[in-house]
Amino acid sequence: MKKKVIAASLTLALAAVTMAGCGNSKSAEESTTEAQSETVVASSSVDYSQGLNEDGTLEGDDGSLVTLCDYSSIDVSADEISVTSDEVQEEIDSILENYETTSEVTDREVEDGDVVNIDYVGTLDGEEFDGGSAEGYDLTIGSGTFVEGFEDQLIGHTPGETVEVNITFPDDYSSEDLAGQDAVFTTTINYISETEAPELTDDFVTENLTDSYGYTSVKNMKKQIRKSLKNNKIYNYVWEYMLENCEFEEIPEDMVNTQLDVMIDQLEYSLSSQGYTLDTYLSSYGYEDEDALRDAYYSSCEEMVKSYLIADAVAAELGLEADDETVSDYFSSNYGTDDYSDYISYYSAAYVNRSVLNNSVTLALADNVVETE
Repeated sequence: MKKKVIAASLTLALAAVTMAGCGNSKSAEESTTEAQSETVVASSSVDYSQGLNEDGTLEGDDGSLVTLCDYSSIDVSADEISVTSDEVQEEIDSILENYETTSEVTDREVEDGDVVNIDYVGTLDGEEFDGGSAEGYDLTIGSGTFVEGFEDQLIGHTPGETVEVNITFPDDYSSEDLAGQDAVFTTTINYISETEAPELTDDFVTENLTDSYGYTSVKNMKKQIRKSLKNNKIYNYVWEYMLENCEFEEIPEDMVNTQLDVMIDQLEYSLSSQGYTLDTYLSSYGYEDEDALRDAYYSSCEEMVKSYLIADAVAAELGLEADDETVSDYFSSNYGTDDYSDYISYYSAAYVNRSVLNNSVTLALADNVVETE
């Protein structure tokens, strides 16, 4: 029924990005959200320690693969790290989405963009077919999630109605049994889901965002978000600068392949939790086999290895290390806890130390940024 079997994506964390994530609205010194903390509750079958020494440094890194550039003063244009009001508002909207309320609307017609809850039964020549039926499915009209023509036929109808939706599966549809076939979906519209974001007031901030984000008012929230977004742009810039200006010897394939192994393991773990397999993913996204997937992401993993090499070299020069005190301070500042045993269990000590080392190096490099006109 759906155009794509899976909605899964690959994510590659560069060394500049910590577990808390320099890419979100919070700076490296600020606490993370409860949702981020909860990611370590379940045990992971992924071995995140692959390719890492216990202290988080890269295995096989003897310091000869990278020649550091001069990072004592890193000039960056003020325009390049400036933050717009729209960017601040986008971050605010993202936070407020977590506090939206949803209501079930039944007294108006379905419009383009609505989220509708539906039951449907698909038939070919009057006979139901496997995978063509569902109950209580939330479908966004206009999203293109279902076969072309399905969503448009619900527009103008009212919850409570049952609509006979006629579609033709495309000739290249993933199921050969359905490809090119005409089908009828008897579809009942249960209700339209409408979401409403809360009004952003000082009272809302103090009641909902002070403990988890540290915001004390709307003005303070905007100020902190602007500062964090600027910091994130600085963090991204310094890593782009280092990767562009440092010199590298040829990176051993084994180092890159190890990071590819971690990536594939992460993907398989994510897919299995959704009831899918790697083969299904490869087929759905047009990869001939796992080797094709690895080829597609080789350069990204090679860049990640380079960033690890840079971080290790900078840490060695500046005397930075992921010792117990540094790790404890990191979790206290970023996660609001002194007990990080769950993170060790989930990610491994090596990966936790890697993340802490990345964070320390990122902040050290950012301290050398000089903002220019």
